[in-house]
Formats: sequence, structure tokens, C-alpha cells
Amino acid sequence: MAEESIEAWLKGRQRFGVRPGLERMQKLLEELHHPEQGLQFLHIAGTNGKGSVAAMLTSLLMANPTHLVGTFTSPSFDGYRGRFTLQKQPVDEKNFFRLAQRVRTACERVDGDDPLTEFEVLTGMALLYFAEQQVSHVVWETGLGGRYDSTNVVKPLVTCITNVGMDHVEILGPTLRHIAYDKAGIIKSNVPIVTAAQDVAYRVIEAIAQQQTAPLIRVGRDVAAILEKMELLGQRLFYRGLHCDIGGIFLPLHGAHQVENAAVALAMLESIGLLPDAHALREAMSRVSWPMRFEVLQWQNRTFILDGAHNPEGAAASLKTMLAWLARCGRENVEWTLVLGILSDKEIDRMIDILVPDAANVIVTAPQTSRAFAKEHLADKIRERYPSKSVEVAISIPAAMQRAVNLGEFALVCGSLYTVHEARHAIFN
Repeated sequence: MAEESIEAWLKGRQRFGVRPGLERMQKLLEELHHPEQGLQFLHIAGTNGKGSVAAMLTSLLMANPTHLVGTFTSPSFDGYRGRFTLQKQPVDEKNFFRLAQRVRTACERVDGDDPLTEFEVLTGMALLYFAEQQVSHVVWETGLGGRYDSTNVVKPLVTCITNVGMDHVEILGPTLRHIAYDKAGIIKSNVPIVTAAQDVAYRVIEAIAQQQTAPLIRVGRDVAAILEKMELLGQRLFYRGLHCDIGGIFLPLHGAHQVENAAVALAMLESIGLLPDAHALREAMSRVSWPMRFEVLQWQNRTFILDGAHNPEGAAASLKTMLAWLARCGRENVEWTLVLGILSDKEIDRMIDILVPDAANVIVTAPQTSRAFAKEHLADKIRERYPSKSVEVAISIPAAMQRAVNLGEFALVCGSLYTVHEARHAIFN
């Protein structure tokens, strides 16, 4: 009963929404006696690729048997416990509820008229857990933006901004310049910053790095990862680093964007002297796993590609990766079905224009979250923009999956991590 009460309390914090600002976290950390102090963080921000970089960093750091690695990512669909892991293992239930109770008691003292959000509470719990476990390194992913994100209360060893695209404009600002400025808030004085950002976003990051006297490492200029060979189960890379060159790196993730993400992760570690030797590096990268990012699964004698692409840049990368993958399979001319569910705060029209034209069939649905864009309205939008396209509405994601089975051999499921998570659950359950 007590555990149910704790979980209800955590979920109840969702009503406080997303409220950028660091004051609440600073009060909580003071109440908890600053568990973040003494921990070594690798801080990750960016529009796309944060989770992939986190997965690579975790594997690479674990290549050293003396390292004990904590990882904090957002969101997790294995329940709350999956958000912070130790050596890739979620926090156990006993510790989770103990940590939640401790943070709940602290919140009762510091909430006042400005209560902590759900994400802030989880951030505090993760910091407590990592401090208690005496982890050697923390792979630390921002939740939203950077400057005012609850994770931005630490002094990291190294930071990165994977890339910058138009996302969360209602919070971060209406232009790439605004969004880049917010993400660049994680840059710290004399702390290396790695980025694959381009154009105006890069110039914003560069200016702030100069202000902070933070060494700036740019992917494509200072370091690079180059595709050696595309394979059915992933791709082989060559890393041209700051001080070393390593080839034959197998990465079991698909897409050119993952090659770029690999360069970010490897450069982060190289900049702070933690890059494994070539043999250990290859072993570690071959073990990288990141579900729901171009994940290829077989179900009912059909091939489903699950990709959590949730903005235009992610959608474009997903489509490009799938078409290249089909070509490698010798099926470049095959017809495929799009299963699409999008959240209401996304650039829906742009995502439609990227994903719909190449699909033979479109099945529209919606994930089970209040943030979902209504499936009927999504279908209307697609029919209005592409009147000749076959568009169906499925009552649920499992129903959409079953319908896709009947329409052909291949299906791409995307639009939101929430959509893909429900699709994955339908396959495995």
C-alpha cells in the first residue's frame, strides 16, 4: 500500500507540468545535503540523439572494469525505475521506493508555493542513488533544453549538444537561435563541449563556449566518424579523433545520424582522457543497445521498424535510414505501410510532408497520453494534404499493428516514443 501511495504521489506531480528554472532543484539539493557534489558527470543536451549518445557513453565507460556507471535518461518506458540505471540495470524496487520516500519528505519542506515537478523529483532521486552507490561516472541526459533544465545543477567533466532543431518552441523559443541559446546553457567554464550542431545554432554555441573559455570540439571539423560499411544488423565506422584514428568499429544501430552520434560520444570521452583502447572500444560499441530507435522486429511474419522519431529532423532521418536499409535488403521498390501517432505539441504538418508521400498505406492512431494529437484530426490533415493517399484510422496502436500485418511485408511505426513504446509492447506481449 505504501508503495502504491509513493507511485501515486509521483504521478500526481505531473499536474505541475514543465516549469523551467533551477531554484526548486537547488532548494531540494540543499535539503538532501547536495548528493551531486563529488560525482563526475557527462552532460548531454540536443534535439535528437541524446539517448543514443547516452547509450554509447554507458557502454564505452563500462569497458573499464574499474568504472561503476550511472545513467539518467528521459523518458523511460520501463516505468520510473528505468530512468536511472547502474551498469545498465534499473534501480531495484526497494531502493526506488526508499529514495522516493526520502525525496517526498524533502519536498514537504521545500515545496511551498512552487512545488517540484515530476521530472525534478526523479532528478533528485537519481542523484541520491548515484551518490549512495558511489558511482565513478554519471551519464546525464537533459530533459528539455538545457539552461533551465533540472539536470543543469551539476559541474560536469564534459558536455555535448548533439544537434539543434525546432522542438519545444513554446518553451525554448521560436527560432533556432533561441533554442540553441537555451541548450548552450549547459556549457561550463573550462569544461570541454562537443557538438554536431550546424549553421546559426553552431555559431550560438561557439559564442557561448568562447565566453565560458570552454574548449569547443566540432564534429566534422575537429573529429569525425565515417561510414566504412553498411550491414544488415548495423554499420561499421572509422573514427578520426583528436589524437587517434580507429577503424572497424561495429555499431548495431542504423542510420547516418547514428554515425554522427558516435562521433559525439567518442569525442566526449577522448577530450577527457577516458577513451578505451581500440580493442575495448570496438567491443563496447558492438554492445550498444537503444530500443525504439530504428529497431527492426519480426512479428506475425512481417517486418516492423520502430523509430521514436518525433520531430521533422528525426522523421527525415528515420525515412532516409529505412529506405537505405530496404535497399541493402534488396527491397528498395517494396511497398510499405506507415503507422503514425504524433503528440499535439509537434510540427505535425512538416512531419506529414516528410513521412506520408513515400508510404503505400497510412494507418493513423494515437498513443495513450493526454498529449496525443487526435487520430481523427491527424487523418483529416493527411487526407487534405494528400487526397489520393490511402488513410485508415485505428482505434488503438495494437489495432493499427494488426491492420499493418494485413497490408504488407514492411511497416514503419513512428511519430512519437509513446507510439513506438505501445507498438513494442503489442509485439512482445
